[in-house]
Amino acid sequence: MVAWFFAPAWQGTRGSIPRPVRDAIAAPGTSVGKGTQVIAAFIEDPWRSQSAVLLWQNRPGALLVLQGNAEYQAITYTHLRNRQLWPQDTSKLMRLLPGCDTVGQVTALARRLETRPGPGRITFVTSATHMARTLAIARIVYAGTGWQVDGSDAETGDLRPESQLRLWRDQLRASLWRLTGWDGRLDGNDCV
Repeated sequence: MVAWFFAPAWQGTRGSIPRPVRDAIAAPGTSVGKGTQVIAAFIEDPWRSQSAVLLWQNRPGALLVLQGNAEYQAITYTHLRNRQLWPQDTSKLMRLLPGCDTVGQVTALARRLETRPGPGRITFVTSATHMARTLAIARIVYAGTGWQVDGSDAETGDLRPESQLRLWRDQLRASLWRLTGWDGRLDGNDCV
């Protein structure tokens, strides 16, 4: 029981984060693994959503999940529409509002994916400086579910460094969610 609880956190701190997925993409239209393909972007920065859409265009049939509150959703829509990147067919696009931080967004996606065919691969699109913490959280949340988790760096201006303390705190919160279904937020608010 103790090993089950802490194993994903230990795996997330070993530093074995894969190279960005965009470096491994073959020609457009090729398949990337088996099962459901999901590309998820935390859209607090519209450039993340742009990077996610460009990756999504190379993965036919993948589900694109844009995660952020209503204000960020509107900004993202305008940003992508102005760059003529908003897809005409939105049947494989999901706009997910719950979750106001990385742990909340990763767990909200996990809850939503419980109702979809799976497992498969989830690619998180975020800034390079945010990637290690995002993948550490996601590996804990999806441990033992069969979902493969990887990341693709978005071209953004977000160069804020992540602190080790924040990484440990969020790994603990993700482990708590995995064990109890609660992510440790005192107010329990999904920040919708």
